[in-house]
Amino acid sequence: MSRGGIPPRDIAAVLGRHPRTIERERERGRVKHVDTELRQTFVYSSDRGQDVHDLNATARGPGLKLGRNYPLAEFIRCRIVEHRESPDVVASRLRQTGMAGAVCTRTLYRYIDQGVIPGVSNESLWEKRKRGRQSHRRSRRVVKRLARGTSIEQRPFGAQTREEFGHWEMDLVVGPARGSSAALLTLVERKHRHILIRKLPDKSQASVLKALRRIERHYGPQRFRRIFKSITADNGSEFLDVEALEASALSSRPRTRVFYAHAYASWERGSNENANRMIRRFVAKGCDIAHLTQRAVAAIETWINNYPRRILAFSTPLSLFNNELRAIA
Repeated sequence: MSRGGIPPRDIAAVLGRHPRTIERERERGRVKHVDTELRQTFVYSSDRGQDVHDLNATARGPGLKLGRNYPLAEFIRCRIVEHRESPDVVASRLRQTGMAGAVCTRTLYRYIDQGVIPGVSNESLWEKRKRGRQSHRRSRRVVKRLARGTSIEQRPFGAQTREEFGHWEMDLVVGPARGSSAALLTLVERKHRHILIRKLPDKSQASVLKALRRIERHYGPQRFRRIFKSITADNGSEFLDVEALEASALSSRPRTRVFYAHAYASWERGSNENANRMIRRFVAKGCDIAHLTQRAVAAIETWINNYPRRILAFSTPLSLFNNELRAIA
C-alpha cells in the first residue's frame, strides 16, 4: 500500500474507512527495509501490523475498580476470611454501606480468580473449594425400615410452597463413626431458614424427645403449636416414634404434626441439608461433638441465623423469624 505511493486519504475512500484509521495501520506495520545496496527505507508490512494489533489487544479491558482502595480490599478480605461470608453476601454489604468502590458479585469473583485481593483466593471460599463432581451410584438401595408416620406427600400445601410460616425440617449432625455418640439436633424453618441447634449426648430417641420438650417448655404449649405447625424428618431410628414426637408433655393436645421424607431423598429436606453444610464449616466431619461447649453451639446457631441470604433479599433468618414471633405473640 505504501509502496504504490497512494496517500492514505485515497486508500480510505476505496476501503470505506476513515483516513486516520489507515494512518494508524500504516504506523503499526512500519518496518525497516534494507535493500541489496544496504540502503535503509521504511515500508509497510501487513504481518507486522497484525502482530502489533494482537499485542495491543492483550491489554484491553476495563481497569480494576479496586485500584489502590486498600480499605475496600481489607474489608473484603475480613468478611471472606474472618467472617466466612460468601462474595455474594460481601457484595450486598458493600451496597448497603455505600462504601466507595463497591463492586457486584460477578466482579468480586473475577477479582478473586485473578488474585488481586491480598489474602483471598478460591481456597478462601468454603462453597467453591468444597464443590466437586457428584458421583452417581448405580447400586440399588433397599429400605430397611419404614416410619409409621405420615408421608411427606400429605404435608400441607403451605409447607410445600414455603409460603406459610411454622413448618420445620429436622435432622442430626453426627460426629465420628467410632467413639463418642454425641450429636447435634437441627431444626430449620422452611420459610425463613431460621435454625435451632441443640447438643445431644447421644443419637437416641429419648435424647431427641428431651430436646423437643425443652423447646416446648421455652415457648409454652400454645405458642409452640403456632410456631411448629409441622416437622419433616427422615427415616432415621431416632425419629421413628411418631406418637412420642407429636405428643405434648405440657398439654393433652398434640404439639405438632410429623411428616417423613422418602428414603434416600435428602433433597426433600433441602433447607436442613444446606444448614447442616453450614454447620460443617465449624464442625468438620469426624470431629467429636462431645467436645463442643454449649457456648460454641450457641455461637454457631447465632452465626447462621445472622447470615444474609440472597433468597431472603439479603435479610437474615433471625430478623424475619423475630417478625413472625411478634405477629403471633
